[in-house]
Amino acid sequence: MATKKRKKRRPKYGRIVVSLAVVGVFFYFVIRLGLDLFYNEQSTYLVEVGNLNIENQYSALVLRNELIVDTNLTGKITYFANEGEVVTKNHQIAEIYNDGTASVEATTDEREENRKKIEFDYNSLEYDITTLKNQIIFSMNEKQFDEIPVLKQQLIQKLDRLEKLQTENKFLSNRTASYAEKTIGEGNLLEGQKQAIYAPASGILTYKTDGYEDFLTIDNLYNINYDEISSLVLNETSLVHASVKPKDKLFKIVDNVNYFIAAIVSNEEIETYKNVQKITVVIDGKTLEGEVYDVFTNDKNAVAVIQLREGFEGFFTRRVINCSIVRENYRGLKIEMDSIVNIDGQIGVYVVDKERKLVFTPVKILGYDDEAAIVYNEQYYDQAKGIVRSIKQNQEVVRGASQYKAGDRIK
Repeated sequence: MATKKRKKRRPKYGRIVVSLAVVGVFFYFVIRLGLDLFYNEQSTYLVEVGNLNIENQYSALVLRNELIVDTNLTGKITYFANEGEVVTKNHQIAEIYNDGTASVEATTDEREENRKKIEFDYNSLEYDITTLKNQIIFSMNEKQFDEIPVLKQQLIQKLDRLEKLQTENKFLSNRTASYAEKTIGEGNLLEGQKQAIYAPASGILTYKTDGYEDFLTIDNLYNINYDEISSLVLNETSLVHASVKPKDKLFKIVDNVNYFIAAIVSNEEIETYKNVQKITVVIDGKTLEGEVYDVFTNDKNAVAVIQLREGFEGFFTRRVINCSIVRENYRGLKIEMDSIVNIDGQIGVYVVDKERKLVFTPVKILGYDDEAAIVYNEQYYDQAKGIVRSIKQNQEVVRGASQYKAGDRIK
């Protein structure tokens, strides 16, 4: 009897596909549930006060102790020390030989005009103080109480500047002066006679001058209009000549162990320079340790005065520099960087309300690094909008803010 051939069963691909799909959906929801549980636990946090290194870029004025040496002698001059050389007191710098020749003195009219431009306007400061007082009275009468704290802060800053101008110039009060002149060589040299010129003090030697040595000084700190510094053109003049005559400047010696920079900062940053533990200044890639000497309002901006004790490349001739200043361990209201979003040009965060909905709240950053930022607490002032309400301590803020929008509800 012939045997029947058994039919080969065809695989049921449809059932396999359905089974795989069911398994896939199952694992999807399991993984999603796990991620949701983890993510929701990590997606928000309460804003607290913390520490952060705040770094900003600035333009700054260099203020140095400088000594200019001139002479009453006439004659040819020979130099024995080089530009930028560190010299000690009584180091021979040059030699003057009287051969009967004379030189022509350069005019300084343009420098005098520029000096007047950067002198601080004392009358304008008093006018601003009177105006702010009137604005505070007006705001009180009009019951515009939100405007008063900012006006009061501006008034206090300007009164502080006025007091410094009038009575608190610390450099003058303790009889220190950051600029001096010394004449070496009196009378006349006989024809054929020579006289050696020695350094009257230790420091860095330079044969360059810009004509502002007696004005852009440390002891003139509070009398400078810093808002004009960035537009100031400083033309250096070389003091190296073949011959000299009476009243000619010979060289300049700059203190190389102590100097200051006056950085132009915003008025809103004044508080970040008070009670800081440590200041680091970076100039042309070189990191320098510094101390905050003072911070005060100027007019449109403010000035942070930092004392430094180590030089940077060319510091003994440069007046205006660009630098980065780091305030280490600054304490303030701290938020995570991934909490910050930009909505139509407005920087802010999403705060979780009582119904677990996200509310966009503006913030203003004082400083930041790669991970976190320090922001104003509760409110800040905006020139266009006035007082702006912001986040405060212990409010709940969402992380990964770019994934959300205002009105979203979270678990």
